[in-house]
Amino acid sequence: VNSLVILDGDLKETGKITNIAPGERVYSVRFMGDTAYFVTFRQVDPLFSVDVSDPHNPKIIGALKIPGFSNYLFPYGDGKLLGLGRNADEYTGRTGSIKLSMFDISDPANVTESDKTDVNADYSAALYNHKAVLCDYNKNIISFAAYGYTANQTLYVYSYENGKFIIRLAEELGIDESIVRPLYIGNIFYIVSEDEVKYFDINTFEKIGSIILK
Repeated sequence: VNSLVILDGDLKETGKITNIAPGERVYSVRFMGDTAYFVTFRQVDPLFSVDVSDPHNPKIIGALKIPGFSNYLFPYGDGKLLGLGRNADEYTGRTGSIKLSMFDISDPANVTESDKTDVNADYSAALYNHKAVLCDYNKNIISFAAYGYTANQTLYVYSYENGKFIIRLAEELGIDESIVRPLYIGNIFYIVSEDEVKYFDINTFEKIGSIILK
């Protein structure tokens, strides 16, 4: 079973919720002000919202159940929460491709999935390492590298516009590139890997050049 426990400044328990989602495992958590969000998974993805404004009496106020799960949750502007994870069969729980979800959390008691998109990939370091993700609401950039059974590692850049995910870049990388990090400095977007640094115009994502490191 899963629990949410609140401690005071002396690490003494003040309140808790127990027996949450029996038989499921917590995949991601995000605390935002007086609300906590967390995802559990067995066959479908319950995204729970919890009112933690009263540390003595936390309350689950909402639960959105959709197929799959989110390993990574990130605030994306007012009233939005980005989820990055996997699709899954809602009947068997068998996991599938990577997916992006945008949740509308303007009403924490009634969270909805505004949009989702499937990524043509099966694995990504972003699923277990937050440093592998570039998520910047002000620049409207969601970027990470991923790869599949039959595809080389690819660096993806998405934006979220008018309620929809838009793919901006899908730059294929070398098959042996195990560590890839997206970043930007000023108006230049970089893809840094073990063997090469590629750089692009951040507004158009047209490639400017590259530097071979080995």
